[in-house]
Amino acid sequence: MRDLGIGKWAARGALCALIALSLSGCNDDETTASTSTPPPAAPAPTPEPTLGTAKLEWRAPATYTNGAPLTNLAGYRIYYGTDVAQMKHTIEVSNPGVSSYVIEGLVPNTYYFAVTAVTNTGHESQRSNAGRKIIT
Repeated sequence: MRDLGIGKWAARGALCALIALSLSGCNDDETTASTSTPPPAAPAPTPEPTLGTAKLEWRAPATYTNGAPLTNLAGYRIYYGTDVAQMKHTIEVSNPGVSSYVIEGLVPNTYYFAVTAVTNTGHESQRSNAGRKIIT
């Protein structure tokens, strides 16, 4: 049986038909261009939530609770979270000369904060009274 090459030409015809279909919407005629409907506008992107900050300030302790001078202060530990009874996040401040800290990147919510003093032997004071800030 002799190959007439129909398969090769049929494939080319399908390719030409496909190209013709994909280009059929292109027209340089100005009269038809003005009657076409413009594509719908893209939806506006969803805005990112505004992130807030909280600035904490404290005074360095000078004595232990028993009145003895505090001579081995190593730094502070900041506790914070959205539940005053469970402040799950902590930040270590290892410089005892620091008396303020800014926490950034807080999503809108109500946050509670407390600070402890930490000695160079690892002892930690009781938490300060909790402060509160609402990030909107």
